[in-house]
Amino acid sequence: MAWADVLGSEDAVSNTCIWEYDNAATAADTYLDANGITASGIRTFTPTGGNAQKIYVKVRKKGETTERGELNKNYYDAKI
Repeated sequence: MAWADVLGSEDAVSNTCIWEYDNAATAADTYLDANGITASGIRTFTPTGGNAQKIYVKVRKKGETTERGELNKNYYDAKI
């Protein structure tokens, strides 16, 4: 298990990432009824008639040990 920075989550003042995700997370680390396929800590699915969605399935704030759930990777990728 390795925690990696969520690019696009940089703090405006310190320019360091606020969030990190577990890049070894699997489908077992997300909801039982979650759509899509999970690989390298990212769940990918495409809703009917929609765009591909990518979700970090296991995240926490840097420097903390409490896991916070999921973050939308598409949102943070758009900020890069």
